[in-house]
This record gives sequence, structure tokens and C-alpha cells, in this order.
Amino acid sequence: MLRFTRFPIFLSTALLLVFDIANAQTSQGDNRPRTASISGRVTIAGKAAANVKVTVTEVKDRPIIGNQDFSIGLPGSNAGADHVVLTDAEGGYRVTNLPEGNYQARAMLGGYVREKPSSNDSLIESFSLDEGASREKVDFALVRGGVITGRVTDADGRPVIARGVILQVVDEEGRKHDARSVPTLTALAVTFEMFQTDDRGVYRIFGLRAGRYLVSAGGESDVFYPRAWHPDASDENQAKIIEVTTGGEIAGADIRLGAAKKTYEALGRVVDDETGKPIAGAGVTCVKVKSVNEGAAIDGADFNGYGGNSRTDEQGNFRLSGLTPGQYNVGLADFESFLTGSGSYYDDGTRFEIHGGNVAGIEVRAKIGATISGVAVIEDADQAAKSTLSQTIIMTQPMPPPPNEIVENAFAIAPATSRIGIDGGFALKGIRPGKVMIQAFSMTGGGLSIMRIERGGVEMNDGIVVTGREDITGIRIVLGKASGVIRGQVQATGGALPKGLRIYVTARSEQEGAAAMFGRSGGSAEVDGKGRFVIEGLAPGEYELILIARPEINPNSPPQPAQNMPAPVTQKVVVTKGQEAQVTMTLDLSRKNQEEKQ
Repeated sequence: MLRFTRFPIFLSTALLLVFDIANAQTSQGDNRPRTASISGRVTIAGKAAANVKVTVTEVKDRPIIGNQDFSIGLPGSNAGADHVVLTDAEGGYRVTNLPEGNYQARAMLGGYVREKPSSNDSLIESFSLDEGASREKVDFALVRGGVITGRVTDADGRPVIARGVILQVVDEEGRKHDARSVPTLTALAVTFEMFQTDDRGVYRIFGLRAGRYLVSAGGESDVFYPRAWHPDASDENQAKIIEVTTGGEIAGADIRLGAAKKTYEALGRVVDDETGKPIAGAGVTCVKVKSVNEGAAIDGADFNGYGGNSRTDEQGNFRLSGLTPGQYNVGLADFESFLTGSGSYYDDGTRFEIHGGNVAGIEVRAKIGATISGVAVIEDADQAAKSTLSQTIIMTQPMPPPPNEIVENAFAIAPATSRIGIDGGFALKGIRPGKVMIQAFSMTGGGLSIMRIERGGVEMNDGIVVTGREDITGIRIVLGKASGVIRGQVQATGGALPKGLRIYVTARSEQEGAAAMFGRSGGSAEVDGKGRFVIEGLAPGEYELILIARPEINPNSPPQPAQNMPAPVTQKVVVTKGQEAQVTMTLDLSRKNQEEKQ
């Protein structure tokens, strides 16, 4: 079972892709004065590094999906245009004609690390610029990173192709943590491909700081093989530690996996719940679920891995392969339907279990749902925004239940989706009974938000009630530019601000009616070195600001305990259309997270 989440976990990847596409767009009509500049120097082993590419990017507010901020701390999220320069013969660079804002400078040198250990091991420097400011000495002192390379084979000595390799850092006290979960490597900002084996089973992990490491493969992320460490250990405590030096290469760090896990197939079909007739061409998704003790609940989804997807044939049959023993849930959902529009059916998912053999006879009973149709229009937006109307996806989601209410499974909250047509028309199909809200997502970054929803000239601020298989017509969705802005200042009291601390402010909608229905979840921003932050593109309404301090992550030492961090701060603010709300937030450094729990 799961506590309510606004998006089923197997669709979160699709939504992230939508936001990636949208956030890659450059903002239009930026008339800010461009009088600021940044300069610095790049050195390698103490010597000037000529012709190194340096990219300077303005970092704006970060999107929030549902109630989760997926992009806090990620470089370049929702970024503006890149300003790219090459260093001169002395290693120097300079970027001019920049507007006031928050920025990141990146040295584009995969395979290099900072010369001195730092809480910020990425080749990214964050800073803020005032109008007319000249920021100097944004330097990058680098050395070549180390390399670990080897070959992954199965029990018979054959190469294991396109499999992930896991890198762990071993600190001075012998504690181990997964290096892939933090920005350990310079190259992580460039590619994840080095964690994959090639057609020879060979991997090559580069850009490593001098230190001690473990490498392994298989395990929870690989349904085919149990986890094994270099060279041939099934226990982490028996793994061989690899010593990496600056610029050094450790070859022959081979990993020999044991016998492949036995995998099985699940066969079934999708039928109409009323007629029993097969449904052809239906997208089916399977997820592995966690077991739940009697009476216990799990925060988040009861999701323990992606089981695969399939599409039904003319007889409604589907086949799912590569499944290991465990419990699964299968139902109607697929990425293609999310982008193009859901079908006329919904279902509650079907549970099955694999013990030690194939499973057949699974039946997914699909029910015809309601339809909500109408037209979407744009008001108070420029022509460029209007041209994005046909690239906008709208979707339904059930209204949130009480905080402690538990939903049986993710398929019970799967959304109905529709692309808006060139003429503004839409049809949301396959909607299950209940009260639903409607959200909108632009595929091209048009910045459109739902301002209101009407039927017969009457605003529908409390959601749309669906009672059964019905056609709800005449819905008018009014979209516009969310133009509200929160501009804030953070003040610190009760001590000095620790080094290596990053501070973020998140704005989340406080409205349960229209704002929640329209998916106005808010945005986030990082506080700059002068305590300032700006969150733009907000719809009118009341928001809760949440200020959180987080430590810079040092990959060569364990993360700082959360209880050592300053306690979060919350504050309410009202945003008005086209206006800028000014706020001041106080971070009390004497109050810790630990105190909040007492």
C-alpha cells in the first residue's frame, strides 16, 4: 500500500522528461540591463590551461513535480542561455554583458578534479551578480583524476554487456558509501556511460579523486545477477580495496559475477470488465512491489522495481519477461499513452506472485471511464505563448485525500491525459469515479498555467466530480502566463553561517481549491551568497515558503547528519498576478533539526 502521491512512480520519468524539454527553452523578452561580468583562471597542476571551455549559465527557479523537488542541487536546472568562452594563453577567461542574477560557472574538462580536496568536488562554482558587478577570481585549480578500468564477466567467463558498475568510496574510517549518489566525479556532469560495460564487458571510470574505492556489479539494480565485488567476492567485507592516485590508472579491476538469476515470464490478457471481450493494443506496465507487514504502511509507493512493459495483441494477450521471484502489480499504463492521450479504460491493477516458475492466466479487467471534454484558450499571453497551445498536455489527478489516508496502489491514481489540439480542443478519457483536478504541462516551455476552469460561465474551483461512465462536456480551460514573483532576503542569527552550507527556498501552494486543482505547486531557488533568492513564474495565491539548509556533499567523507543542520523555516506569502512579493526569512543557526524532533 502507499500513502497518496500525486504521480504514480512509474510515470515520474515521463514527467521529468517533459520538464527537461520545457526547461531547456530560453526565456523571451528579457530586458534587464546587462552590465555585470565574471572572470577567472583555469590551471592544471599549477600551470596555465589554455583553450579550456568555460560555461557560465544563469540558474533560475527550479520546478517542482507534485510535492517533490527533483532538481534541487542539480547544475543548470531550469537554466537560462549558456555563455561559453575559451581560456587564453594564461588560462584566463572573462564573460561580460550579464544581467543581475544567480549563476554557475563550469569548467568543461571531463577527467579532471580539483587540485585540493573540497566540500564542492564538482567543477561548478555558484555565485550571484548584482547589476554592474564585476566578479573576479572564479578560478579552477585542477589536476588529472584517476581511472579504474576492468572487465565484467559471468560465471562462464563471458562478457556481461550493457550492465551497470557500482562505485563506492571508502573513507579514512573504513565507512563505505555509493559514489554515484553524490557528485563524486567531474565527468558525472557530462556522462553516466562510464558506469556501463561495453560490448567486451569492459568499463572505464575516470575523473576520480585520489582515494580508496570498491567496484561491484549486479544486485538490486540488476535483476539477472546477484551483486559481486572485485575481484570475486559476494560479500562487501571481502572486496578488494582499490587505491587510486592523482592521474593514475588502475587496470584489471575485473568483476566476476556468479550464476545468473533464474528469470520467469508472466502471461495474461486485458479484457473489458463488462463484456469480457479482449482489448487489443493496450499498453501494460508491471512493477515489483514491496511486501508490507500486516497493519503497517510504507511512506511513498509500494514500489520495489520496474518489472517491464508490454502491449496487447489482437486477442488482448500480453507477455512480460525477465521477472525474478516476488510480488508484482500489473495494469494499464505506458509512456506513449501519456504523451498522446490515454484510452477509454482505467483499472485498479492486478496482483500476482512469482515463486519459482512462469505465471499464466493473469487477467487485467479494464473498465470504461468517464470523459471530460472541452476547449482550452489562452488569455493575457503573447503570440509565442499561444503557439505552444498544441504542445500542451493536460491530465487529471484525484483530489488529495486526508494526509494519513492510504491508497491501495499506484494504478488507482493513474492519470487520464490529453494533448490539446490546434483548435484548443481536448478530451480526457478513461477517468475513474471521484473528484479530480486538472493539471497542464507544456512540452515546449511556454510557461503556461491554468488560471481557471469554467463550465457554462461558472468557475469550477473545487474540482470536477465524476460519478460514473459519463460525458462531461463544455469544459473551458483558461491558460495564461503565471507572472507572480517572490523576491526574498535570508538573514542568519544565532551564530556564523558554516562553510559548505547551501540554502534553498521552496514555494508550495497553500490553496486546496483552485490552485491545487490546477497543479500550481510553486517553485524553488537557491539562496545566493548575499542571502537573496527569487522565485518566478508563480500563479496568484497563497504559498508556504520552506527554507532548508543542506551541506555541500563531499564524496570522500560521509554525508553530514541531518540533525546537525539548522532547522527548516516556514513562512506564508501571498502572490498577486504580475506583482512582486517581498519577503524576509530568518535562519536561526542555534536551532537544529534534532530540536525540531523533540
